[in-house]
Amino acid sequence: MGKHLIQKEKKEKNIKISKQEIEPAKMVEHTENRKTNNVLKRFMIPRKSVSGLLGVVISAILLAIILFLPIQGWPLIFIYAIVLVFAALELIWDVVDRVQLKDYFAYQNIILISSILTFVLGYSFEAVLLAVLYRITKLIYDNTEKSSWSKIKEYAKNVPDAASVETPDGILTVQANVVNVGDIIKIDAGEFIPLDGIIIEGITTIDTSFISGQSTTLAITEGYRVYSGCKNITSPIRVKVTKPYEKSTANSLVQLAQIAPEYSSRQEKFANIIKAYYSLAIFIAAFLLCVSLSVITGQWYENLGKAATVLIAAVSSAGLASIGFTYVKSIGSAAESGIFVKGSDCIESMARAETMVFDKTGIITEGRYTITDVFPNKVSEQQLLSMAATAERFSRHPIAAALRDAAGPIDIDYKSLQIEEIPGRGISAFVGEKQVYVGNTALLEEHGIKCAIPTRSGAAIHVAVDYKYWGHILITDRIRRGAFDPLENLRANGIKKLVLLTGDVLSVAKPLASKLNFDMLRAELKPSEKASAVD
Repeated sequence: MGKHLIQKEKKEKNIKISKQEIEPAKMVEHTENRKTNNVLKRFMIPRKSVSGLLGVVISAILLAIILFLPIQGWPLIFIYAIVLVFAALELIWDVVDRVQLKDYFAYQNIILISSILTFVLGYSFEAVLLAVLYRITKLIYDNTEKSSWSKIKEYAKNVPDAASVETPDGILTVQANVVNVGDIIKIDAGEFIPLDGIIIEGITTIDTSFISGQSTTLAITEGYRVYSGCKNITSPIRVKVTKPYEKSTANSLVQLAQIAPEYSSRQEKFANIIKAYYSLAIFIAAFLLCVSLSVITGQWYENLGKAATVLIAAVSSAGLASIGFTYVKSIGSAAESGIFVKGSDCIESMARAETMVFDKTGIITEGRYTITDVFPNKVSEQQLLSMAATAERFSRHPIAAALRDAAGPIDIDYKSLQIEEIPGRGISAFVGEKQVYVGNTALLEEHGIKCAIPTRSGAAIHVAVDYKYWGHILITDRIRRGAFDPLENLRANGIKKLVLLTGDVLSVAKPLASKLNFDMLRAELKPSEKASAVD
C-alpha cells in the first residue's frame, strides 16, 4: 500500500514513463543519442528549418536558378558560396554531431571536406551538387527507416502506462511498472489490459489481435488468463496480476524491437569493423597522395584536386552503413506483417535455413473449423452439440468456436461451470453435477471410456457425460487458399525440407500433408511436444 501512495505522489509531479524507451537505441548509425548542439544554436539556426523535404527542394531550386543567372566572376562565386552554405547546413549539423561523439572520420566528415575542397578548386556547381545529393540520400534514408519501425511503434501504443489497482482506500491509478504480482486490478470495457493475470470476477469478450496477429475475439470468465495488450471489449473485469510489468506479454513483444540491434548478423559485425578503419584509411591516403606528389612535383594545386577526388570516391563508405540498414528494413517489414524478429542474426539464419517447420491450425489451414457430421449415441444431435458447446464455452481453440456456432444459444448458469483445459487432449468440465469430457480419443480412453471409431474422414471430437459415451462430432479445417504456391516458392528459394506439426490424429493430418507435398509429418502432438519436435 505504501508503495502505491509513493507512486501517487510521483504521479502528481507528472513523472511518467517515457515512450522513448520502446524505440531501438541503435537502429541505424545516425540515431545514436546526440548531445545538444551548442555551436549552431548560438547562431540561432533551427535544425528542422533546414532539414527534410523542404530543405532539399529549396536547395535544388536555388541551384537550378544559379544556372540561369546572367552574371560571371566573383559575384557568381559569392552566390554559389551562399547556396553551398544553405545546402550544407544539415551536413554541418551531422558533422558537429559526429565530432561531439568523437567520430572524427565518419563519412559525413568526408563529404563536407570534399564539398569545401571542390569549391576551393573552382568547381562551385559540383560542390553544391554534392551537398544537395547528400540531403536527398539522407531524406530517403530517414523516411525508409521511419516507415520500417512504424508498425512496431504502433504495437507499443497497446502497452498501457497505467493500471487501476484496488487498495483499502479504493481504486488507485498507478504506473503499470510498479504494480506488484498478486495485486487486483480493474479493467473497464474499452480499455487495454496493462498486465498479465487471471480473471477473478466478470464475464467479457476480449480482442486478442495484438497477441495473435489476427482479428480474434474471445469470450472469457473467472479463472481464465488474460494477457497485456489485449483489449477488454464488453464488460468490466477484475484481474489478479501474475506477472510484473517487465515480464508481461505485451512489454516483452515490444522489447524485441528494443534489443534487436544487439543481435547483429555476421555481415553487420564485419561491416562495422571495416567501417571503423575505412574512413581513416581514406583520409591518410588522400593526405599522403597530396603531400607526397606535391613534394616531388611542386604542383600543390593539382594534387589537392586529386586528393579531393579520392575523398569523393570514398563516400561509398556509406555503402557499408547500408548493410545494417538492410537488416533494419527487413525487421520493420516483418513487423508490418505482425512478425517480431529478435535481431538481424535471425534474419541471417532464415536466409541460410534448409528446413522449415509449420504448425497446421491457422497457418497451413484457415483455423476455421466446420462441422461435417454428428454421430450421437442414445441422445439427440442437439443434446450432443449443446453439451459439447457448454463444456467448450470459454475455450480459445478454433474447434470450440465451431461447436458453439453449431449448438446455438444455450441457457445455462455459467457460475455452475468448472472447466479444465487439457493441452493436446480436450476439456474436462463439471456442468452442474455432471462430469463431461470433450476431446480426442486419448482423453476418453485415459478415463476408461470406449469411443466409437469414425467411419468418415475428418477430426473426431468425442463426448462423454458421467463416463457414458454420448457420441462424436466430425469437423474439418480447410486448407488456406493459395497455401500450395508459397510452400513451393520456399523450395525454389533453397528450402530442402518442409515439416508439418499438428495435434490432429494421423488419419486426418496425413492426406493434408500429402496434398501440400510436406516431406515430414508429426501428428497427435501436445503443444509442449511440438517444441520438442522442433528441437
